[in-house]
Amino acid sequence: MTFNDIGPLNDIEKLIILRKRLKLNQFQFAKEIGISASYLGQIERGQVPLTKQIKEKINNYLKKENELYGTDLLRNNK
Repeated sequence: MTFNDIGPLNDIEKLIILRKRLKLNQFQFAKEIGISASYLGQIERGQVPLTKQIKEKINNYLKKENELYGTDLLRNNK
């Protein structure tokens, strides 16, 4: 599963749902994808755009975790 598979929501809603399903707070998730918590908060509030580069960071994080644990994080954290 990738970021784009989450559903027919806007990208900000997808991001928030993804983070919550992973059971990570903003600080934890931001650290995992390599951005600051304040920047993630700005994205989630719609103050700055969710760029293609940030989506790539999210997908890389999901891929890395899937390779490490052999499971799809989104399917197992419902």
